[in-house]
Amino acid sequence: MPKTLATVGATALTLAAALMPSTTRAANDGTIEITGDIVATTCLVEGKPPGAGNITKDVQLAGISAGSLSKPGATAGDRGFEIRIGGNDECTDGTIAKIRFDPSSPALDRSTGRLNIDASAGAASNVQIEIANGNGKPINLYTEDSEGAQISAHEAAIPLIARYYSLGGAKEGKAASRVGFQVVYQ
Repeated sequence: MPKTLATVGATALTLAAALMPSTTRAANDGTIEITGDIVATTCLVEGKPPGAGNITKDVQLAGISAGSLSKPGATAGDRGFEIRIGGNDECTDGTIAKIRFDPSSPALDRSTGRLNIDASAGAASNVQIEIANGNGKPINLYTEDSEGAQISAHEAAIPLIARYYSLGGAKEGKAASRVGFQVVYQ
């Protein structure tokens, strides 16, 4: 069959339209609303200026029998510690201070909110480090802040607990981990 000029032109237009980039986009599934406050409260953290990343809080957990961590969900070795803030006039009385853990910390297991043990020769296995509020309630480090402490006389202490958490059948070895933190105010 002979092709007419109109048929060839229509085919060319159809092909050109199919090859052109689409300018339509899929509709959004939703919106994430982000709000926050910048506050004037600036407390020293462990006696040092905040925001410099130069504070290391060492927490030494005692040696615990692997047998005490044989069942999944078992905890042992609770060690209390505090993050102390203030001592300067800019640390405003009446403000509530909390600890926020860095959700991008490499050791943080986002699915559990606990800390993985450093992988190395001689490392413990089937165990994580859990951080809890001073009352023993576990903190999901990925999604939760610590409980707050009210600043009084330009200072506060935020009580926390570190402990071993069994994933089931903990094996002996070194257990070391770390997580970044910030003091946040309410």
